[in-house]
Amino acid sequence: MIRELLEGHRSLARTSLQGFTLMEIMLATIILGMVVSMVTMSLSGSLRVVEATRDQGELYYRAQIALQRISEDLESALLIDGVDFIADASAEADKKQVLVRFTSMAHVAFDPEGDQDGMGNIGYALIPDPENEGQLVLLRSDQLVLPQQKKPDEKFRDGFLLCDRLRSITFTYFDSEGEAFDSWDTRVDPQADAEEKLLKRRLPAAVSCRLEFWLDQNEETTLIFQTSVKIPTGMIIAKKVQGNAA
Repeated sequence: MIRELLEGHRSLARTSLQGFTLMEIMLATIILGMVVSMVTMSLSGSLRVVEATRDQGELYYRAQIALQRISEDLESALLIDGVDFIADASAEADKKQVLVRFTSMAHVAFDPEGDQDGMGNIGYALIPDPENEGQLVLLRSDQLVLPQQKKPDEKFRDGFLLCDRLRSITFTYFDSEGEAFDSWDTRVDPQADAEEKLLKRRLPAAVSCRLEFWLDQNEETTLIFQTSVKIPTGMIIAKKVQGNAA
């Protein structure tokens, strides 16, 4: 009788112990799932931050390269016979649009053996990105001006990619008085008198360039970079014009 009671007690204890162990396993599984879920959410948030930081870093790099190239081109701009500084009004283009054309001493010789340093016809054009809808691409054209050319070719040739992921680009031109213009044109009527030609045919004293990059098209967020460039030859000619006017 006593033996039967002891065996029953042991059997009940084993059953209780096994049930308690199963509950512990289930509880541990639930806690582990919660911990994994929290870690996953934390990692996802960290990855999004890292990705956003990386994207911003890429845009900063694109902007730095583009604005540095544009600044060097404009700082070395000059006017020569038969070539004009022509800049159209800025726009968010849905087709190829030549923004500005001018002559500069900042010609880039990509092929040291077949090309040479010197003066170049520089042009900037904005076109839709064929691979990314809603984005724009900025192209730079650079044609060497040869001494024997009577009149350099002012047409925009196929340029190389300067930067992409653009939403818009805006050039603003300033005269020596600080007045702003959204376009600039040095072309003069052949019938104009000498004074009118002197007033018309001069470079801007400074140019401001504003680049707007897409950061997230879905969220419609952008990053804007801007720089202003003084044009030494434009400022010198402006002083001469003012001196003659006085």
